[in-house]
Amino acid sequence: MRLRTICLSLAILFTCSATAQELIIADSLLAHIKELSCDKYEGRRTGEPGNLMAGQYILQRFEDFGLEQFDSSYVQPFDFYSRWKKQAFHGRNITGYFAGTAFPDQYIVLSAHYDHLGIRDSLVYNGADDNASGTAALLEIARYLSKNPPRHSVIIAAFDGEEIGLRGADHFLEEPPVPLESILLNINMDMISRNKKQELYIAGTGYTPFLRAPLDTLGQACPLTISFGHEKPEPSHSDDWTMASDHGKFHQKNIPFLYFGVEDHEDYHRPTDDFERIMPEFFVRASDFILETLLYLDEHWERLARR
Repeated sequence: MRLRTICLSLAILFTCSATAQELIIADSLLAHIKELSCDKYEGRRTGEPGNLMAGQYILQRFEDFGLEQFDSSYVQPFDFYSRWKKQAFHGRNITGYFAGTAFPDQYIVLSAHYDHLGIRDSLVYNGADDNASGTAALLEIARYLSKNPPRHSVIIAAFDGEEIGLRGADHFLEEPPVPLESILLNINMDMISRNKKQELYIAGTGYTPFLRAPLDTLGQACPLTISFGHEKPEPSHSDDWTMASDHGKFHQKNIPFLYFGVEDHEDYHRPTDDFERIMPEFFVRASDFILETLLYLDEHWERLARR
């Protein structure tokens, strides 16, 4: 057991040293979040013009990066009625994929929701952290994968309708573009651009314990504090993040997930969640760590899953 642990640590340290150069291009990442959280997108509320504009921005980046399409389109439309809002909605998931070089029929889903709250009382809720941050990281990671093909196929999923009950993720899984049994893992990013304590949380290893050790070791090399928790059985219901974002729908389908996010801050779901309040250095480091995690799991999934 000790030899296996030493070998695992050496493998992770080798991976980190091999990718010690910046994987994330900071200027590119920050340009995406600044664009998606500007006033012209009107808070990106599902079904409204600003949301459609944001979807077009994402779709254009997918084309630029050469993602492959499902059924000849990046757009996966869906309709639903919200009893909570007492309103019918038309949503649009934006999805594409990079085919794996070794395991093309096995998929990792990298996801972030791009919708937010829209305009309320004439105030624009730009949602820079929630969740222009995750969407920007999604696009920047897609750029990296376009030049560095993964071993497993990676689906890049920009979900809509998260703020109205995880509707985009629900539709994706009810009408999946690939068989559900071929999805190995969901990596979901939601609010990753700021934390005063320099702390990034990972939820999901409590349900998939074999992922904890490699992420612990990867975290030791990260300049941020990588913490685990906010999932059963430890926290109270109010502190359980299992269903807090789109990864919850994957969990309900018994698909392993890793959720990267920060604890709520004073601008959460307020009109002050603007680009000027993100922490650029934290955001770049968090995005880089998530990409390193994806690359490590893509490289070593078969060995880890056998343990």
